[in-house]
Amino acid sequence: MTTNHTQEILNAVKKLGLKVELGLNNSIHDALNQPSILKAVNNQSRLVAASISKLQQTVETLSIAFNFPTKNDVANTTKLFIQAEEKLDLLEEQVTQLNRSFEEFKDTIVNSPSFSSSNRWEREKYEYSKNK
Repeated sequence: MTTNHTQEILNAVKKLGLKVELGLNNSIHDALNQPSILKAVNNQSRLVAASISKLQQTVETLSIAFNFPTKNDVANTTKLFIQAEEKLDLLEEQVTQLNRSFEEFKDTIVNSPSFSSSNRWEREKYEYSKNK
C-alpha cells in the first residue's frame, strides 16, 4: 500500500512540475516577444558590435606600437607553419624514394655481369654493409 501511495505522490509532483514549467515558459515567451524589448535588444546589440569593432581596431593599432602579435598575426603564422610542415613531409617522401632508388641502382650494378670478378672485394664489402 505504501509503494502505491508513494507512486501516486511522485506522479502528482511530476504533473505539478510540468504545469509550473509550462507556465514559466509561457511567461518568458510573453515577456520576450514584446516589440519594445526586441527593439531595445536590437539597439543594444548594435552598440556592442560597434564597441567590439572599435576595440579590435585599437588593438591592431597598439600591436604595431608595442610589437605584440594580434589574432590575425597568430592565424597567419599558424598557416605558414602548416604549409612548411606539408612541404617537409613531401621532401621526406622524396628523399626516401631517392634512397630506395639509389639502393636498387647499387644492387643492379653489383649484380650485373659487367661487374668483374676482380671487384669481388667491393662486392663483399657492399654485402657486408647491406646486412649491417
